[in-house]
Amino acid sequence: MSVARAGKLQPLQEFDLPVNKAALVVGGGIAGMTCALSIAEQGHPVHLVERSKDLGGMARRIHTTIEGMDVETYVDNLIRKIYQHPSIYVLHDATIIDVAGYVGNFVTTVESERGTTQIKHGASVIAIGADVYEPTEYLYGQDERVVTHLELSEQIAADDEKVASAQSVVMIQCVGLP
Repeated sequence: MSVARAGKLQPLQEFDLPVNKAALVVGGGIAGMTCALSIAEQGHPVHLVERSKDLGGMARRIHTTIEGMDVETYVDNLIRKIYQHPSIYVLHDATIIDVAGYVGNFVTTVESERGTTQIKHGASVIAIGADVYEPTEYLYGQDERVVTHLELSEQIAADDEKVASAQSVVMIQCVGLP
């Protein structure tokens, strides 16, 4: 019966749908900003949505790479390019409230410092980054001498006297993993 029924089926009708050429990038860290610039330089409008007051994400807490690259300068230059690009629209303090639509035609409702905005876009990039693990082991949060690698890096960059005069340092890798 199924074979007989299949013989009488008609092909689905094909039709073209217009696609919105704008893109929504969620996350204003290095990955989100780089992606937004790449899309905008290809001639498409980009809406960059960031949940904090500033762009840069976790990279704002990193000062140099192991090779000695100045991360702060790199991030500052990237942010400058974002704000100067005429096809990139940035929303700060933003929260996504709703997403509707279908492939190529989405409407995302965002609440930000500018109020509620509906963004129409055809593509989305989610570049929300990562959070730093805050350990519960090894007296972290109970003893001021126990810090994460990121906190130690910030103390070194700030020329913290406690770090500069330390006689020894113990580093424990993979804290919190089974």
